Amino acid sequence: MDTQIQQTFEQLKQTISVSTSPFHTAKEAMRRLNEAGFVTLDWDSTWELVPGGKYAVCPFGTTVFGFQIGTDLSDTPVWKLSSSHIDNPGFRIKYNPVVSSKNGCRLNTEVYGGAIYSTWLDRPLSIAGRIALKNPQSSHPRLKLVDFKRPVAVLPNLAIHLNRAMNDGVALNAQTDLLPICGMDEHMDTDTFLQILANETGEKPEDILCFDLSVYHYAEPVRTGFSGDMFMAPRIDNISSVQACLTGLIEANPSDGISVAVLFDHEEIGSRSKNGANGNLLSYTLERICNALNISRENFLQSLVHSYYLSLDVAHAIHPAHPEKSDITSAMPLNRGFAIKASAKHAYCSDDDMTGVILQLAARHHIACQQNHMRNDYPGGSTVGPMVAANLPMCSADIGIPIYAMHSAMETAGMKDQYDLEAFMKAFYKEYFSWGLKGAMIDFGEFVTPDALLYNGKPGNAMHNEHSYWYAKTMKEVFDEGANGDYILFQRSGCAGSQAFAGQFGGDQAAFMYGLKQAFY
Repeated sequence: MDTQIQQTFEQLKQTISVSTSPFHTAKEAMRRLNEAGFVTLDWDSTWELVPGGKYAVCPFGTTVFGFQIGTDLSDTPVWKLSSSHIDNPGFRIKYNPVVSSKNGCRLNTEVYGGAIYSTWLDRPLSIAGRIALKNPQSSHPRLKLVDFKRPVAVLPNLAIHLNRAMNDGVALNAQTDLLPICGMDEHMDTDTFLQILANETGEKPEDILCFDLSVYHYAEPVRTGFSGDMFMAPRIDNISSVQACLTGLIEANPSDGISVAVLFDHEEIGSRSKNGANGNLLSYTLERICNALNISRENFLQSLVHSYYLSLDVAHAIHPAHPEKSDITSAMPLNRGFAIKASAKHAYCSDDDMTGVILQLAARHHIACQQNHMRNDYPGGSTVGPMVAANLPMCSADIGIPIYAMHSAMETAGMKDQYDLEAFMKAFYKEYFSWGLKGAMIDFGEFVTPDALLYNGKPGNAMHNEHSYWYAKTMKEVFDEGANGDYILFQRSGCAGSQAFAGQFGGDQAAFMYGLKQAFY
């Protein structure tokens, strides 16, 4: 388990470290999907999809869809959908950003989302995002990512000697107190800033038309605690969930239904954008998948009500110094399992149907989870879950890992919770039995190579007939565990004794539904 948890941390560390802006998070997600065999699609081209295919598309550069189509696809397929968001609270650099004086040079920024201002003070800060460049070949500009990958700015505190009331709490003004200092050059201006951007990207400053740049906390994730059971990092909200969605989809390699992971932008500012969850991009994407697979709109609409949706976003852990801030019966310590978040006001999308599915699936795979409510007098936040569920009527739930200091420049979470969340997402995409599988035809291979050596030590020629018995026995054990006895199996006639595990066809000539009917007479 320790080795697996460390592997989870190393992957998360890598993902967080390169996810320095929404553009870079999307790029990393696409890289991981492509590396796992997902074929990149163009949004503005006709899609040609096939059962068993794996695909990824990234419209607008900051919203990512990864999806895998099952090999055995019905007219009304089950959708297994998860979502997360790739933006995080912080600061965005305004156009014409340089504010210079003889006391130094600052960058004019706009607060993005609900950042905890004080946590950004006295931290090494860097810059990442995207620039738009002149393009003589098109009406659209060339777009290029940039990441300084080093500290270039700071928001210094006043010394306590200059404000003796510092430890009594200080109100920070977003316009006067939160403009990062980027140097002492009193002559720096916007042209200088564009030249710096050009140097970082290998472009000409006169070709830079505009930019979308974020200020980010330049720090690597670290494990902490005497036993290393916690980890600290910037952007745990919500790169931890991004990793869980991607890992679940990629490693489960699901073969039933249509499995989708979507990573939205702009959640921290309300999702009201073309590439946010409160737009039509998700429903359009699902419809395009159906069109490419010749699934009618009527069948698509029918398929939604027997499909499943998980919204992944972080949750509030109980704070050891302030337990009174958590609900009196559903507070969540770290490392006791991922959270299933509920709200009577539907701040979260969890319904009892999907919550039941989660609890049973987690129990079946021995994965820890916790059910959570907020205190009545603390509203908490919300997620993209209610927006998606309102437009796509599926069984739905909000889940995520509990963390300390949500929206801080440096957040803290439990290592086992992250491991459990990723394990659950693999089970969610992989699981058959939860989606109503009641049986299967468990046919076996026709021939065992005579010179093969099987696990039990017997050669192939001795196992030629016997292997069908062991195959049927193994499949029955799988279904006993997964379907709790509520199933039926059938297969071609096999070695004596295999009849105890499955209904038998009379042979290949009867291997169709009439033959199945005859097997029960």
